[in-house]
Amino acid sequence: MMKRFALSAGLVLLAGMGLAFAAKTEAAPAPAAAVQEDPKAREFKNILFKLVRQDEYLDEALDTLDASKGRLSAHDASAMGLSLKMIAGNLKQVAALNKAEFAAVQPGSANAKYINTIFSYSRKVDRKAGKVGAMVAQLAAKNKKSAMRDAVSSKKGAKKRGAKKLTQLLEEQKAMQALASDVKGLRAASRGLSATSKWLYIASK
Repeated sequence: MMKRFALSAGLVLLAGMGLAFAAKTEAAPAPAAAVQEDPKAREFKNILFKLVRQDEYLDEALDTLDASKGRLSAHDASAMGLSLKMIAGNLKQVAALNKAEFAAVQPGSANAKYINTIFSYSRKVDRKAGKVGAMVAQLAAKNKKSAMRDAVSSKKGAKKRGAKKLTQLLEEQKAMQALASDVKGLRAASRGLSATSKWLYIASK
């Protein structure tokens, strides 16, 4: 009787250990294969980040031009010109990064989603750069008309006062001419960026 009980107890113990082992084995899932990101993804993300920043800077420029109510002071025009030069320089850098990635991009690229977004933002930036150019051209035309009118008015005032006014008008005209030149640089940079982004987009298809 005792032997039979001992044998039964041993079988129960072994069965219990077997169930516990099976449960432990089942509870531990097989390690999933680690998903590795394409090393190039970080570079495309960097390009996209830079583009988003330039888009925001252009929004600020458009807001400033819209708030100018048709006329910029010489100081404001110079400040705007510096901002546009900075944006143009940054767009040229992004275009250079696009060119550097072009040779490595293969059809069906794993980074197609980033490249598509880069292309989309490049077109968006180009449109905004064009809008900045149109607004500056309108301001320059208004500035020229008002400058001629103010110049005639200033000659009718006191000599000292008129000389000061004419100096101010000349400064504004000079600043607007410089701003128009900066706009041309911006448009050239935005077109160059758009072209490189388009070729990058085509290469990824």
